Amino acid sequence: MNYSDIHTAIREWYATNGRHDLPWRNTDDPYIIYISEMMLQQTQVKTVLDRHFHPFLKRFPTLRHIKEAKLDDVLHAWQGLGYYRRARYIYATAQIAAPKLPTDPAELVKLPGIGKSTAHAIAAFSSHRPVAVLDANVKRILCRFFAKKSAAPKALWEMAEVLLDRKEPYIYNQAMMDIGSTVCTPKSPSCHLCPLQSGCMGQSDPIRFPQKRVKKPRPVRYRKLACVRNETGLLMRQRKGELLGGLWELPELDEMETTAEKIGEVTHEYSHFKLVAELYESNNRNLPGTLVTYENLTTIPTSSLEKKIFEKLKLL
Repeated sequence: MNYSDIHTAIREWYATNGRHDLPWRNTDDPYIIYISEMMLQQTQVKTVLDRHFHPFLKRFPTLRHIKEAKLDDVLHAWQGLGYYRRARYIYATAQIAAPKLPTDPAELVKLPGIGKSTAHAIAAFSSHRPVAVLDANVKRILCRFFAKKSAAPKALWEMAEVLLDRKEPYIYNQAMMDIGSTVCTPKSPSCHLCPLQSGCMGQSDPIRFPQKRVKKPRPVRYRKLACVRNETGLLMRQRKGELLGGLWELPELDEMETTAEKIGEVTHEYSHFKLVAELYESNNRNLPGTLVTYENLTTIPTSSLEKKIFEKLKLL
């Protein structure tokens, strides 16, 4: 099928309605585009723009600056964005690719944490390569356009390639993300405003496409944390492993310790579970960790949970 009329409509829509003022759309620097793509995973545009994008790039203006920094510094600059694995991927990528990020999708996907969609976004937006971008918004548009209640990743990529405007891939991909964000929305799509409506097979009942998966209730997990402190500082340890690796946290309470007094608890919601952190005042100096001065609690990379704990303990 020839989608030239739809491509023209998308270009015209983007010229009038596109979010042209987004800073990562006013550059062809693959590094800046890469940072924006990593930040926008799991994080809203407004949050990235208001709080994180400019401060991070001021601290690390190039990939070389990331490479020459310490991982702790990168994690600290990432605070508030969550999903810290993204920051560790950025650091690992810098060690391999600095001083310049490639723009070939085949090379980009070889780097840590860069999947096909991110690789295509960097390629399409930095060098206008004719490749499709597939974020959550675009997936929803494709399912509605082709009237698919569900689609496996392979099928989604096939649909994305079929509909792609190869003459203007930059405008097309930016427009598709904006259309999904502002027009083809999950709950109340404005089909009458959509530039794809002339060919959309799902517009008579767009909410059916794609069908939502029933969310399971989040399990609740409990952790007992030891508050070992004196007049100068608090005992902290640096976390290892994939989840929150590199961040500083309170040590776990020794299960054999029976004299520790519970002084409160803090709850925190993660994407897949709810955590209840029970806080215990402890004098056990043998727990693994380092005494961090109260002044330095704001300079080490910590998660949102730790910040809640610091506030609970009135340390900030």
